[in-house]
Amino acid sequence: MSAAWQLPALATKSSVLDGRAEVVSYLRDPSVFFVRVLVPGKRSYRTRRIDGARTLDEAVGAALDVFMEMGALAAAKPPRRGTRPGTRVARSGSSISKHLSEHFVEQEKKCQAGVIKVSTLKNKKETLFQHLVAYLKYADISKPSQVKVGAFDRYQVWRIEQNEAKGLSHPSNLTLKKEATIIAGFIGYLARNRLLDPHEAANKQDIPPKIRLSDTDFDSNPPIRDLDEWKVILAEVRRWVKESASHPRPRNHFYRRMFWTLLLVLKQTGMRPDEARRLRWKDIEVEDIGRFSKSQWEKDMGEMQLQGVHPDVDLDQEDRELIGRVSRFVTHIRILHSKTKSTREVTSNSAEALARWKHWQSEFLLLMKHKAHSNSASFSYEINENDLVFALPEANGVETTSYNTFNINWRKIIERCGARLKGPLMSDHRYTIYSLRSTRAQELMDMGVDVYLAATQLGHTVAMLEKVYARLPQRRRANKEAAHIDFGKRSRFDEMVSLEFV
Repeated sequence: MSAAWQLPALATKSSVLDGRAEVVSYLRDPSVFFVRVLVPGKRSYRTRRIDGARTLDEAVGAALDVFMEMGALAAAKPPRRGTRPGTRVARSGSSISKHLSEHFVEQEKKCQAGVIKVSTLKNKKETLFQHLVAYLKYADISKPSQVKVGAFDRYQVWRIEQNEAKGLSHPSNLTLKKEATIIAGFIGYLARNRLLDPHEAANKQDIPPKIRLSDTDFDSNPPIRDLDEWKVILAEVRRWVKESASHPRPRNHFYRRMFWTLLLVLKQTGMRPDEARRLRWKDIEVEDIGRFSKSQWEKDMGEMQLQGVHPDVDLDQEDRELIGRVSRFVTHIRILHSKTKSTREVTSNSAEALARWKHWQSEFLLLMKHKAHSNSASFSYEINENDLVFALPEANGVETTSYNTFNINWRKIIERCGARLKGPLMSDHRYTIYSLRSTRAQELMDMGVDVYLAATQLGHTVAMLEKVYARLPQRRRANKEAAHIDFGKRSRFDEMVSLEFV
């Protein structure tokens, strides 16, 4: 190409409007910015100056108005998106349901690759094909070109009306907020594939439903009112477990024992239920941080005196240090699969509950082996450290339990408690299995635990902890200062122990 046909040298260039135009400046005067659009079928551009823009950011912000003034919207066709295999020029007149299915196929591939969880994919499927499809039909939107700012303004009201018509409770604002996020993902897909009007694509963040959250929206998982309320729930759980002791299928009783242990651990650690479902035995460590107890020392000395044992003569130094020592087991749990994708370690007093559960697992395996032997079948599986903690042993491995099953059993327990429960102190919502997490948060606050440590234990940022959990009832802290428990003189050594030792 001769020099006569060369374009002016560029100083800056920035693609705008999803590739439909560019904001440029030239070396001859870099302080002046232009919008330029490739003329379809020609090796030339249409250009217009952006008046008043002093920086590239200001020029990009004003590009849409200049673009519209140029009349490029009617004249220019969307350029092809490269020459990669499978690329295409989208047809804005095609059915929106077709693109909805294509978008979901992308989400399925992400799930298969481990980018999103199965539960996330399930939520997206429900929102897109149950709620969004029905809303699009209600709003008479059948093509992507009809998706505009304001198209979803009635979504929240429509969802409430739909539930009322079906005799269901209103969806919470948190639920609607999650649905709006999923819908925003689909709108982003339409924009990336050049299926939206250019003006709407430039304002795509304003298209999805706008759901405003208030402080009360974070009260949907209220903490258990007090210790007496928790005792009522635990008593009902124990009755529920005892009822299954004579069930013809041992698996039924075993499952209920597992659920009982799960509830204890959730309350003691503040873990999310789904985090507990992913917990493995290898992620649990138990430490004995025993303390010296004067009453235990007197008891030990009395027993040795009856047996004729003289500590200074018959015991070595290490055994003498154990006189009066009371074991206290602390559990350190590594959370490797969290909602926030970050790992953390939670410290709690869950050792006894987990040790008992592991013992019940061993008993169940022995029973299953005995039954298999009686029926001339094979059952040789042994629990190992890589197994999930809250899972049911099978002949060739362990079987996980769905989160929904946990929710169903929790609601069953709460319904059985009935009027014996007073209900949450500062919320109209019912207790949920997530209430055990809120209960742990309140316990940490009542104990005066440093807010950074509490946030670390719960897997939250300090800001989120203060925003959500600072609204929990403060009655106990208001009535008295945080209690300081003196465990006595600490022994000279702590030690890591196994759950079997516990």
